[in-house]
Amino acid sequence: MQDVQVDPAEQSEASTYNEVNQSLIKNQNEIYKSNSQNTFTQKKDVALQIDDTPPSIIDLIPFYSPLGLLCLMYCSDIYYQNPFIIIWVGFVAIPILDYILPVDHYNIPENRLKAFERDWRFMVPVYLAWFADIGIYFSILYSVSIGQVAQTPASFIIYAISYAQPGAANAIVGHELIHRKEKIHKIFGTLSYSKMLYSHFLIQHIVSHHKKVATPEDPSSARMNESLYEFYWRAIPAGYVEVWNIEKIRLQREDSSPFNPLKNRILLFNILHIVYLGLIYIILGLHTVCFHLVYSLIVTLMFEAVNYLEHYGLQRKKDSNGNYESVSIKHSWNAPQKITNWITFKLQRHSDHHAYAYKPYQILDSFPESPMLPYGYTVSLILSNFPYIWKKVHNPLADATNNDTKISEELKKELDKWILGTLIGVSIMLSYITFFMIGFKEA
Repeated sequence: MQDVQVDPAEQSEASTYNEVNQSLIKNQNEIYKSNSQNTFTQKKDVALQIDDTPPSIIDLIPFYSPLGLLCLMYCSDIYYQNPFIIIWVGFVAIPILDYILPVDHYNIPENRLKAFERDWRFMVPVYLAWFADIGIYFSILYSVSIGQVAQTPASFIIYAISYAQPGAANAIVGHELIHRKEKIHKIFGTLSYSKMLYSHFLIQHIVSHHKKVATPEDPSSARMNESLYEFYWRAIPAGYVEVWNIEKIRLQREDSSPFNPLKNRILLFNILHIVYLGLIYIILGLHTVCFHLVYSLIVTLMFEAVNYLEHYGLQRKKDSNGNYESVSIKHSWNAPQKITNWITFKLQRHSDHHAYAYKPYQILDSFPESPMLPYGYTVSLILSNFPYIWKKVHNPLADATNNDTKISEELKKELDKWILGTLIGVSIMLSYITFFMIGFKEA
């Protein structure tokens, strides 16, 4: 693959947003074009004539599944006092469907890309999911404040975990939006993280992660043999430190003080977070503030767990001059499971996202030769909570990817046993909690 040449000024962590965005667009496009020569084989026979026919409703409907999932949870809570159904659907039903249904490696034909890319209708399910989460979020805060729910320790935990799921879904929506070129989308994307008191993610992800991915310099890339809990302990604080340093260097270049809260965005973000918590306290009370803090923590942990699994153990090699190889399709984990692809707006096609960061979700491509997780992201989130099983399954896969080899069929069968055994145990536990411990009681 041809190395990407980047202007030295753009390599500095002090680059402004415009410099960073221009650098990303240029460099990621070069990577994408290089990857395309090897991975778009299924498109070679497509006629050169452009087909501008608008995508059909069948192409659009699957991406309304996040909205449907959020509505299901909210209705289950309102009518049957059981919001935990979203946990059962997300981590029992969807993994089963992903296992049963055929995998999805279908890529939009090359002569249809422009029609799909320019179709505004693909933004409708994205923003409907965004607004649905915001509505659900304020609804639960109000319900907590009037003493309707989350008043006992058990109820508090159940509602915090359950209502964090729409928040985590909105974090995925936010990721899609901050990668759009239009400023209005970036604003809405940032608000997805501001709600969970994690606004600095915008800076870290755009300025740093996409440059440093799959290297020890990237806080968001999980190391080999690093458990999820070790990743939390390292990556979350390191993210704040990194953004502070980015802002410090940027402001020094502008001859400004890094302690100026009006110019240092990480200071400004966190001051606004404190002000927001103060407003919740004044309007909704201390108990609601406590609920919001726990809610935000759970959303953050779930979101960072996705970061953990997306690049676990994958490493970019250094050349003789000590420079890292260019980012390629082998530096991100992918998954072709159909249902999870729909509910995550194709986040599982992560290699193509890193190849071309500004490519909208509806035209992201699947590369069969890129690293593939054994099952979808939902299954991987379950496994990541059990470090021994996670390493047992994923270390051989990461080693094989880094060494450009493949695991044997015998090892693959053994890993499948570990995965299925874990899923069966977790499914039984979550089913018991959902249907027997909590149950469904008419309101």
